Amino acid sequence: MKYPLFVALILTIITVSFGVNLEDVYSWKYIDYRWAYEGQKEEMLNSSQYNPNSCVLYDVDRSEDGRIFVTAVTEEGVPASLMTVSTEIGPGGPLLEPYPNWSWYSVNDDCDGIISVYRISIKCNYLFVLDCGKIGEEAVCPPKLLIFDLGLNYLIKRITIPDDIASNENGTGLLVTPLAYVRDCNNINDATVFMSDIEGYGLAIYNENLGFCRIESDFMKPTNPNFTIEGQSFYLEDGILGLAIIDEDLFYSPLAGNQIYKMNMCNKQKCSELNKSEADNLTQLAGILSGQTAAIASEQCAIFFSNIPDTSILCQDATKEFISANTELIVNDSTKLQFASGMKVVNHGKTLMTLTNRFQRVITNTLNLNETNFRILTMDIEEIRKETSCFASCNNDHDKPGQPGQPGHPEYPRQPWYPGYPEKPRYPEHPKYPGQPPYPGQPRYPEPPKYPGHPGYPEHPGYPRYPGYPEHPGYPRYPGYPEHPGHRHDRPWYYDKPWYYDKYDEDNKYHL
Repeated sequence: MKYPLFVALILTIITVSFGVNLEDVYSWKYIDYRWAYEGQKEEMLNSSQYNPNSCVLYDVDRSEDGRIFVTAVTEEGVPASLMTVSTEIGPGGPLLEPYPNWSWYSVNDDCDGIISVYRISIKCNYLFVLDCGKIGEEAVCPPKLLIFDLGLNYLIKRITIPDDIASNENGTGLLVTPLAYVRDCNNINDATVFMSDIEGYGLAIYNENLGFCRIESDFMKPTNPNFTIEGQSFYLEDGILGLAIIDEDLFYSPLAGNQIYKMNMCNKQKCSELNKSEADNLTQLAGILSGQTAAIASEQCAIFFSNIPDTSILCQDATKEFISANTELIVNDSTKLQFASGMKVVNHGKTLMTLTNRFQRVITNTLNLNETNFRILTMDIEEIRKETSCFASCNNDHDKPGQPGQPGHPEYPRQPWYPGYPEKPRYPEHPKYPGQPPYPGQPRYPEPPKYPGHPGYPEHPGYPRYPGYPEHPGYPRYPGYPEHPGHRHDRPWYYDKPWYYDKYDEDNKYHL
């Protein structure tokens, strides 16, 4: 009986020795929320609007100020779909705060709230939210793309996605993964958003200047629908899930498949003219994987992906031939890496963040709320760079300060330079007031605001100083206090003047 134990110890040592450190950031047995008022949880439990067994995390991303965003697909028993991780800890794990707030999750006829979000994308401190519009299998609202300015926490765009873009010609479709491509953070209106259709086997594309278009290809269809994770098997015919961008190429992978494909993004300008065979001709096989992968991510010339059956994370230098000899294992963990559902490169290219959700337990209805089921894990990109050759073709660029999208600004080393603007640091990173978002057309604070009773407020036009703020009757709190109940601003507070305030809408729909 000694030899099996000895072998197990050796295997453990090998995993640790050849893998990059996998750090636990958050973990949950089940999902619970920060409720808006005392008694709300009991009300939702009694009305079946909240059921811990139904709440499953799918995706993760991180904003520039360090907030962690997660998603949970809306089904019966899931009261909110997009949340931030709070500092409060409950019996199941960290409590989740609905984003922007609870009022966005009241289903109504005008469909102005958030219905159901599988995945998100954060670029240039803007949050791109793809709302599929479904509760379970029922379509209650049209799918839409929401864009939030995370520096000011307000909605800047709500774009309804046409039916012929969201679905194939048979009316089948489910948009799940958004990936925002932004060349210039100063011009967010020129962003291109790629959206994967996991059931209609297509790719929707949106650009404000070019409008919508849809691409379908035989390579977007499932080829390997049989999954096995830690002895549990299930069948799933899902198409494109993972999306990543390297240079001018869009990489994508069907969930039920073992291939990664790529397509030049320049073709998006004529994608509405492409039929399926033409799209096939423009698609290249990037590589064949050893197992299915869910989310994929990229940084410089490296692409990251998982091996679902082997519960591992791997990487590859995307400039090299995509073969097993060039694919490198980053880490393997049969406990923590059961179905890596979400994966992002965050913290200005310094961290690979992964969310796992034991999906095999979810789909087979064997989730045990007494066990740890959901995890957010991180790996250091610099450690991956040193331990693997996945960055071999891009190390030279990495060493040059000011490369577009890479760290290394001589004055602001934590910030990448804007592509095309080598002379300009990326905000927020004001040398005197770090963390302050830029206010277009407005001077920065002469001093950081101090609440309450800041002596710099006498110049507020038409109002005396508010020494008792935010208790002053009749006025909402200053921007930056979104937790004030019942008040949201319909425009950014810098809109026309440094101390500009606008009226509130009666229905309070479009404000934060």
